[in-house]
Amino acid sequence: MKWLLICVPAALALNFYHANSLLVFFVSLTAIVPLVELMGDTTEELASRFGTTIGGLLNSTLSNAPELIIGIVALSHGLASVVKASLTGSIIANLLLGLGCALLIGGLKYGPQKFEERRLRSNASMLQLCAFCLIVPAVFSIGTPEGTRGLSTEISVVLLVVYLINVLVTLLGGRNEALTPEPKIDKTTGHTATSQPHPVHPKLWILLGTLAMAGVMLALISDALCESLAPTAKALGLSDVFSGVMILGGVGGVGEVLSAIRFARAGKQELVLSATVGSTIQMVLMVAPILVFVGMFMGVEMSLTFTNFEVVAIVLAVVVARELIVDGTVNWMEGVLLLATYVILGFGFYHLPDVRPSTAVVQTGLAP
Repeated sequence: MKWLLICVPAALALNFYHANSLLVFFVSLTAIVPLVELMGDTTEELASRFGTTIGGLLNSTLSNAPELIIGIVALSHGLASVVKASLTGSIIANLLLGLGCALLIGGLKYGPQKFEERRLRSNASMLQLCAFCLIVPAVFSIGTPEGTRGLSTEISVVLLVVYLINVLVTLLGGRNEALTPEPKIDKTTGHTATSQPHPVHPKLWILLGTLAMAGVMLALISDALCESLAPTAKALGLSDVFSGVMILGGVGGVGEVLSAIRFARAGKQELVLSATVGSTIQMVLMVAPILVFVGMFMGVEMSLTFTNFEVVAIVLAVVVARELIVDGTVNWMEGVLLLATYVILGFGFYHLPDVRPSTAVVQTGLAP
């Protein structure tokens, strides 16, 4: 996929010379994929140095960088509704598309597989909290048309505190984990086997530099993508909601989807869980609250009040994913069910008109 990196300078050049918005959009869309893949490879290399538990946390945290960058760039253009749609799309892409592909591929290759029950129960409880924190602002907004920014700010503080506690628990839980595999013992001589050469790992500063460069390029490409999103959706006859949820959100979640498929092919089910469920939890606990505070700093009306169908889609994704994996055993058919749910929601967003209650509030100046 590295050869697609040529689309990065091409997208920047097309946007600089104000080329056709449709062309800018699709070239930018293509350019994001190898950048996310590059960030994923670098993150996995860093994760391999810190053990599975801490590495999984690092992987899921840094893999959410595209959503955060895309969200900040969209907010700089005043596109709060696009940010919410992108977050919705990333969440359902992780839980339904990414986890569905992983279960399907892993199930066909290895047969029925099992997750660690203790960690699975913890993730299931966190998913319920994620759904709950989006339901409360949506219900509250029904009787308070003046806006829910204050409520969203308070909930964001709670979510960030829970996120920090979760990080501390994960770090302390994985502190005693072995960072390198145990040496193999030769049964004949009783000595440590040394026949295999040690793999050569890039230096730490090279990995950090690669992450920084990919992040900067991703920010520039995201800016071009957001500028061309509205005219492209109009030219293709797509609603802004569908473009934000299924296209922009899908692009933001492509890193988690690719990582989940890669881990499933390698039979690493715990890393599959980190790349999909763990990434979703961190998106709600960390990325969404940060974007609320970024919107407040920029003077943009950004809250946790999503549209009814967006809330329904997120809650449905959480419920379906949780019910299918909560027993700890998964197979390929459950992956098919997750993918089918994703397609059904995609049809729903395609037929959903661009009606967002908060839009009228902002336009009339009633929002705080």
